[in-house]
Amino acid sequence: MAKNRFLIWGVNIKIFVLLSIFVLSGMLPVALYAKDITCSAGFNYYYWESTKREKGQQFYTPISIEATLKDFTFRVLAGYMYNYYDVQGRDSHDTDDILDTKVNLSYYAEDILGIDVLLGLDFNIPTGRANLSDEDIGALMDPDLVPITTWGEGFDVNPTITFVKSWEKIVVGVSGGFLWRDEYDYSKEFEDYDPGDIWRVTAEFRYYPTDSWLLRLYSAYTWYEEDEVDGDDFYEPGDLLEFGAGIVYEKAPWRFSMAFSSYFRDKDRMETAAGNIRNEDHNSYGDEFLLRNSLRYSISEKQSVFGLLNFMRIEPNGYSHEDKFYRGRRQKAEAGLGWQWKFARDYRFQLISSLYLLHDEETADHPDSNRTYRGASIRIGLTTHF
Repeated sequence: MAKNRFLIWGVNIKIFVLLSIFVLSGMLPVALYAKDITCSAGFNYYYWESTKREKGQQFYTPISIEATLKDFTFRVLAGYMYNYYDVQGRDSHDTDDILDTKVNLSYYAEDILGIDVLLGLDFNIPTGRANLSDEDIGALMDPDLVPITTWGEGFDVNPTITFVKSWEKIVVGVSGGFLWRDEYDYSKEFEDYDPGDIWRVTAEFRYYPTDSWLLRLYSAYTWYEEDEVDGDDFYEPGDLLEFGAGIVYEKAPWRFSMAFSSYFRDKDRMETAAGNIRNEDHNSYGDEFLLRNSLRYSISEKQSVFGLLNFMRIEPNGYSHEDKFYRGRRQKAEAGLGWQWKFARDYRFQLISSLYLLHDEETADHPDSNRTYRGASIRIGLTTHF
């Protein structure tokens, strides 16, 4: 059984560990004579229900500290989550715990032979829950219904490097990264789970035709290595190709942005009865398209209001309608309003409320009927600088 060296059970001990992490992370940048320190905390609540009497809710309270010293940046993010999931009024699951802690280190080097370089090193510290029970797993929900879909993972390391070249009105950037993921016990049925490592490259082009306008194009490619259980190949996600474009208009007191993204995933490789893995017969993921819009109006130097309008569409996958692996079309629309207020000397308060409607055709989870989900969320954040 894989032992999670960083995982400590017991609510009181976990809270102590969480607080200790933030005390230490707050002391470190001070000891390094950081000139800019940012602390933020939030409260996020999400609720949804379906036409088939399902309902769920998620509370999430993130806390983060970020410090900058010259060209170095240090950031720590941790949080607590509560999930509740009621399956058609017959069976319910609820669990709460702290989540994994994220640590980010970055260094920005300007104008090295005419190119700017950003080095990043991210860590996932497994302070969250692993070796999940059936109750823990049952409380997890779809990522299009709530934003957080995992309790805890193993120790991860993610180095990245980005190169940026700027001209008068054009900026071009390319980056690459590698995510090394350590072994951990996912559940009692999946002990010694070794998730495959992930490689990713991205490229972005930006054009500034005027001081107020920005045009943006980007692409990314991600490929995955095999997941293993007890040392045997178990599953390998298909490679992911992304394309996107966006525009930004900003002229006081207005700011408008629109971004379109598309995602195309290759076939997964899955375990067979013979014990090896091979490509699935058809692609189990349909092509995905996402449109995000935001509009902000600055009432004054200290207050602004903004609106969000997002659309998502996932096409049916490659399996026939009669196949048990068939996933029908999924469509989602979301609208939100927000308010931001800067007060005192270095404090910022933000409130965002949104509603969404999601329609899901037949899937393996509900093969006999369509479903419509209605959801709402409220997000509150407080940030200070010193």
